[in-house]
Amino acid sequence: MKKFNKQLKTANMNNQKEVNNNFQKMNNHALIMRYNQELGNLGWSSSRGVFLNALQAEFKLRGIDCKSISNDGIGLKLSKEFEAFIFGKKLMLKKDFPLADVNIEIQFKDERPTHAVKCYFKRIAAHSINLAQLIKETNQTLLLSFEHEHLQTTIDGTGTHNYLMAAFDENNKLIGVSFFNQIGTGTFAIQTQAKSVLIFHQDQFEFHEFEIASLELVF
Repeated sequence: MKKFNKQLKTANMNNQKEVNNNFQKMNNHALIMRYNQELGNLGWSSSRGVFLNALQAEFKLRGIDCKSISNDGIGLKLSKEFEAFIFGKKLMLKKDFPLADVNIEIQFKDERPTHAVKCYFKRIAAHSINLAQLIKETNQTLLLSFEHEHLQTTIDGTGTHNYLMAAFDENNKLIGVSFFNQIGTGTFAIQTQAKSVLIFHQDQFEFHEFEIASLELVF
């Protein structure tokens, strides 16, 4: 019996090491998708326990806030109602954002109060988008979250005039600002490594775009 238990423990350790290696190769969005695939599955086994423990450990290792899907930090919630997506370094529940209209808070580099903005929110799986088409969908500020596996996103700005794009990293910190104002014929596009972007008309806000420090998605 002791020999069997030792073999079982060794097998679980090897399994966990393999699972950990696989998780480390995934980007954050792929990791969340893997969690979502487990929802609604009521079956249980020792290998699944190893898998879920390793998944939660990977979230913590990356500094991802997973309170929305974790039972006080002990185990993961596996009901379908906990389907999640990531914004910045925080897991959000899809059920909390049933509509495209969302609210964000913009933090500034100085000590002024945060600024609340209502946005048209889209999670983008494609690594190339047409900005003019998105602008036609709404009169609100656009908030785009990129969920593909590519390093960069190509944003086609052909035909777009007087729009600004504030780009944010995986911690929702501002990393740059771009200006879309194509003059003449032909095509115009930029590539960005941003994880999310805020797109708005240049006259929409009274503050200067470079005064932005970060943003937060709220509900």
